[in-house]
Amino acid sequence: MTTLGVTVRQYKAGLAWLSEKAARLKPNGRMGARSPLSLLEEIELMRLGVEGKAAGWRTLRKLAERDQRLDMGQLDDLIERARSQSETLEELRLNTAEGLVQLELSAPGR
Repeated sequence: MTTLGVTVRQYKAGLAWLSEKAARLKPNGRMGARSPLSLLEEIELMRLGVEGKAAGWRTLRKLAERDQRLDMGQLDDLIERARSQSETLEELRLNTAEGLVQLELSAPGR
């Protein structure tokens, strides 16, 4: 943002932080403990965030072809990092989902 001369709006960063904290207050029927699905949901949300970030990097990469202020090599690195992060999160998501299935199958009364 600094490279492009875009002003960082601190209130937006603060609002994002507050929203993230407020999301943790959602009732899940387990006031004293986490729901078994919480980890899966959090991983899925992280992956969505990474995919959104990657889309932004790809947009900037396309613009870098005409705007010399943008470093194409740096953007290529950021795109690759986001791809790697997304792959890692997908692996974690699948492993977590499998663990939840196993937990459900081993629950009493099954």
